[in-house]
Amino acid sequence: MNHSTTTPTKAERAHMDRIKDRGVCVCCWQRGYRIAGLVEIHHLLSGNKRRGHLFTVGLCAWHHRALPPFGWGDAEALEELGPSLAKGSKPFRAAFGTDAELLEIQNGLLP
Repeated sequence: MNHSTTTPTKAERAHMDRIKDRGVCVCCWQRGYRIAGLVEIHHLLSGNKRRGHLFTVGLCAWHHRALPPFGWGDAEALEELGPSLAKGSKPFRAAFGTDAELLEIQNGLLP
């Protein structure tokens, strides 16, 4: 995967900061979890290449990197929170939607 993305502009940085400040994982939101917390910025892809800094969503550590929360194991996190992107994009997309759908949800959550 190509990880190169240009340095964010002031507007792009502000957009990503709003996602982090909101602190809502778009996947947890879909599962009914409404508690704000730490989210990581995930850049959406097109042709295995990052689309840019405005095409980003907030994901918790489980949904982004498969790090279970609350001292849970992988099985418990999978059952409660659904699949992690790090463990496979097909089950992740089946559970939470396409990049376009995730981006629409994310943008709807921003102030």
